[in-house]
Amino acid sequence: MVYISKGIVYKESSINNIHVSRCGGKYNLLDYQAKLWLAGRFRLAYAVDYAGQSKLRELESLGLVEITEFNKTASYRLLKNCVICKENPIASFSLLNKSEKLVWKWIRNVGFKLTISELVYLVEQNIMPGTEFFGEKNWHTLINAIYTPEISSDCILDAKMAESSARNSTVSAVLGLLKKKHIILV
Repeated sequence: MVYISKGIVYKESSINNIHVSRCGGKYNLLDYQAKLWLAGRFRLAYAVDYAGQSKLRELESLGLVEITEFNKTASYRLLKNCVICKENPIASFSLLNKSEKLVWKWIRNVGFKLTISELVYLVEQNIMPGTEFFGEKNWHTLINAIYTPEISSDCILDAKMAESSARNSTVSAVLGLLKKKHIILV
């Protein structure tokens, strides 16, 4: 079983006592749950034993992790159920690879939250980030570029992008941004 954690640490915590906030809810995770949540905080993590899987199901019921079975689309499916939010990174922009820089430019400038499917589509179609797409006043321009007559809903986009040749590179870029603390997942 593969998973990724959602939410942020909102006050001083220890490895065995984590204070997590997600979508207005505040949770205090102790011991094994805390360790599991921390393991998936900045990367994909795995639970192979029954105890870990049981605790993960509890965290899933709280909305603090996304869980799936491991296969070639697992990373994409996990991110599909997360909101990707920009952070104010401590690290320099120059520490990002080319794919991460492209995805980061979209996330940082667009003015609203993009889904993993939308990011994959932008990369697949080679739509470059530009001022005509940035800011809340230009959201309709970007939405019209993504949601064409062939792709009229999120469900259609999700299904198409699960098979996209740009899926793996975009997912890797998003996971790289997560690891480098440029984004958080909620």
